[in-house]
Amino acid sequence: WGLSNPREITIVTLYVNIGAFPKGKNKIFTAETYKTWMGSWAMLTNRVIGFFDDDQIMEYFRKIRSLQPKDRTFLTKVNRSELSSFKHLERVRQLFSDPSYPKHNPNTVIPEYACAMSAKYDALDKAMATGLIQSKYVAWMDIGLFRKLGSAGYIFTLEVPPNVNSSCVSMTEVSQKDQMSKVTPRDYIWSNRVWVAGGFVLATTEVMEKFSKSYKNMVQILLDQNLTSTDQQIIGAMYSPDYIHQQPVNINAYRCKDGQFGLHGADRDYFCLPYICKETGENRRKETVSV
Repeated sequence: WGLSNPREITIVTLYVNIGAFPKGKNKIFTAETYKTWMGSWAMLTNRVIGFFDDDQIMEYFRKIRSLQPKDRTFLTKVNRSELSSFKHLERVRQLFSDPSYPKHNPNTVIPEYACAMSAKYDALDKAMATGLIQSKYVAWMDIGLFRKLGSAGYIFTLEVPPNVNSSCVSMTEVSQKDQMSKVTPRDYIWSNRVWVAGGFVLATTEVMEKFSKSYKNMVQILLDQNLTSTDQQIIGAMYSPDYIHQQPVNINAYRCKDGQFGLHGADRDYFCLPYICKETGENRRKETVSV
């Protein structure tokens, strides 16, 4: 497995149950919200390595994945104490409890949410250490990323786009880089700015290991300056003028046109790259069939 298709991507995900929290305008996200978003994972043919701190949700996800062959899914129970991002929880709580700290709900309001967002790099590190990744490429994918597809669709495969730069980390561009060229780490956090979306992160395992290490280093650097937020702000800070020269890898940012793949507005801004990967898989399947 993994060698027959060099464009295959092993998908890594993590679910940490932090209870109900507000997000966006008048929305409350709960464990039930995430369960309704999991349907599309039944149709995903990629190998999935998933980590869960909640037995019930892990078994629910396992049932959804049971439509795929057994070797396509590896699920592991984790405790928060095993995730290095949660070692910062009390420090993050201390920062967020300061009345003068910016209040962007949930990013800079709910300490568990901020830690859970950084924990995706703990999940990637754990997955890469298992020996289960036999593909050249690995991707982090949020549980709710293909929420629009539901479980009623067709099977789909995510594959590496033909124009990918294998020396870079690939992500979706939310704000054009030239607009962000002067944004400081503090601006990213205090103004809740976003350059690239954190929901889908694609790289070779070698590049991902370097990126994850540098990401965790940045978390610590920012905490030492009394700053933290979610992964999207931390990645912005990594590639800000102050720190870009310290980064071992570059980010290749993909941007979709409005309406491409039926994506509009925020969906277009945050979900572009995974839909490109989905289309890449569909195109290859068509070519294979026509041959």
